[in-house]
Amino acid sequence: MIIRTGWAALFAVLALMAPTLAFAGKYCGDRIESGRSYGATQDEALAGAQNWWSSRAGALGRGYENWDNADDQALECGTDAKGQFHCQATARPCLPEGTLPDNLPKIDM
Repeated sequence: MIIRTGWAALFAVLALMAPTLAFAGKYCGDRIESGRSYGATQDEALAGAQNWWSSRAGALGRGYENWDNADDQALECGTDAKGQFHCQATARPCLPEGTLPDNLPKIDM
C-alpha cells in the first residue's frame, strides 16, 4: 500500500514536469525593427543596427536580445547622397532553443 502511494506520487510529479521536460521548441516574439543606423563603413552601420535591434528586443526580457538566436533576420543597407552607410536590422527575437521565458503564465493548482 505504501509502495503504491509512493509510485502514484512520483508519477504525479513527473506528469506535472512533463511539459517542461519535453519542451524543445523556441519561444519567439513579434518582428522588431531597429532604427536606421549610420556609419563611416558598412560594417560600422551593420553593428549599430544590430545593437539598436538588440536593445529593443531586450525589452521583451532577458535572453531575447541575442541577434544570433533571432528568426527571420533581415539587414537592409545602403548609402546616402554623402556616401555615408546606413543599415536597418529586422528580426523576430527568440530565446535559445529549449529555454523557457521568465514570464510564462502560472497555473494555480
